[in-house]
Amino acid sequence: MKYKNWAITAAMAALTAFAPAHAADQTVSFAAQSSTASFVGTNPLLAGGDDVITFTGLTAGTYDFVLVLTGVDTTISGVSLNGVTGTAVNTDRFFFASVVGSTQTPLALTINGIAGAAGAYTGSLTVTAVPEPETYALMGMGLMTLGFLARRSRRRN
Repeated sequence: MKYKNWAITAAMAALTAFAPAHAADQTVSFAAQSSTASFVGTNPLLAGGDDVITFTGLTAGTYDFVLVLTGVDTTISGVSLNGVTGTAVNTDRFFFASVVGSTQTPLALTINGIAGAAGAYTGSLTVTAVPEPETYALMGMGLMTLGFLARRSRRRN
């Protein structure tokens, strides 16, 4: 029985040793009644080659979004939010990145790159709810009803 426990422990240790570390992955929540969430990269930055930041606190639905990311002593090779790819500009010591698009919740930002010893980044995500198709249908029906009533009142006069 002791050999079985030892074998399981050894297998778990081997899996853990070869799994990429993601210590800087984090969850950021939108504050109540806010459409902007800000975040700061935590150390170790880009452990395993990427950081994943998950955003919570939004109701289920589709959102238009604008993400702005800046940093120092870090080379960013890719930025994406729910598969929408952004652009990154790396200069000598600084980088700037942005992603603009529309997607559904939950929102997950993936940042790929390499961080230097003094590496740091910060960013903000601003979202705007996209109206559901039913909202547009209801608005169209209301406008048609107003048009019908206006036409009907003109005929009476």
